[in-house]
Amino acid sequence: MIRKGNELELEMKNMSIEEITLEVLAERALSNFDSKALVTWAINVLHSGRESENLFILAGLDHETTEEREKYFHKSLTDLNLSSDRPAEDLIEFYAMMTAKRAINGDIGVDLAFKQMLKIVFATEYNAKYIAFYEIGEDLDCLHYNDSVIFNPGLTLQNYHEFILEEFKIFLEMEKLEIPVQERDYSYCSRCSELVKPMLKTKYQLCKPHKYQVWCCTNCKFEGIKYSSEHIVKKLIIEKYKENEQNT
Repeated sequence: MIRKGNELELEMKNMSIEEITLEVLAERALSNFDSKALVTWAINVLHSGRESENLFILAGLDHETTEEREKYFHKSLTDLNLSSDRPAEDLIEFYAMMTAKRAINGDIGVDLAFKQMLKIVFATEYNAKYIAFYEIGEDLDCLHYNDSVIFNPGLTLQNYHEFILEEFKIFLEMEKLEIPVQERDYSYCSRCSELVKPMLKTKYQLCKPHKYQVWCCTNCKFEGIKYSSEHIVKKLIIEKYKENEQNT
């Protein structure tokens, strides 16, 4: 992904060569990679003060083939004593964390950061760690077509920037705490005032379907639970995890 002008300068601020390199390696691990990003990477590294003949060559390969750019990219990595041998999963995790930090700090716009997270969702085949951003995207589509949401109560077309920024903050906090994915899937029962794993309860009615199921609290069977997709529940999960960590 190529950035230009002021946006590129903002992204370069306070980034090390290692971070710049991890970014482009992560983008290569995602779908639809444009090899012109390797040219931009070379320019970024040169701006940071590092120089080599291969970097200068790569920085000028705007109209060359991907094969040629890749060749000088690997030569430049050797010049800088950097490795491209990183697991794709680790690169994508780094990319997601970096995207969240940039969005929160205002270094990139919310819309751009959100698009990057959606790329991560698709590249990881809807990994549970990133699925919240897919659900926000689905709800935004629903709001455009029928003014309703499925996953995120409180999300509107007027507040979606603030809503997505809050999601980035929650995501970053959960990742920093290394909260296991299975512990991010709790619901909150306002009757029990507890975080619980919801269960299905069978109900009956006179009209069809006569038999149906609803989610409810595991403890008291209360149906009015708040789900793990809601920000208030995610914050409770974070606080509970911090509390448990302090007590161990």
